[in-house]
Amino acid sequence: MFGLEVLNPVAVSQGELEKYAPAPRPDTLNGKTVGLLWNSKRGGEVALAKAGELLQSRFRDAKLVRYDGSVHCETELLKQVKKDCDVVIGSTGD
Repeated sequence: MFGLEVLNPVAVSQGELEKYAPAPRPDTLNGKTVGLLWNSKRGGEVALAKAGELLQSRFRDAKLVRYDGSVHCETELLKQVKKDCDVVIGSTGD
């Protein structure tokens, strides 16, 4: 006699395992450094460019800094972004 084992191919995402509080939000972006962090997935750079454009039109004193990472951003890059920036916008794509 043969047995059949049925598996669920859906993985549980890390976010479903651990809950985090929202990051604190500044009252304004005027005078703040905003990091634009791209994980190198196709199309993400387009979204970041548009977000940067919209931010500069609304907050003239905001400084934008772009960072190019990878799908699994290196810890050192994330530490640098955290050190350099008041706020970070991350994007993915596809």
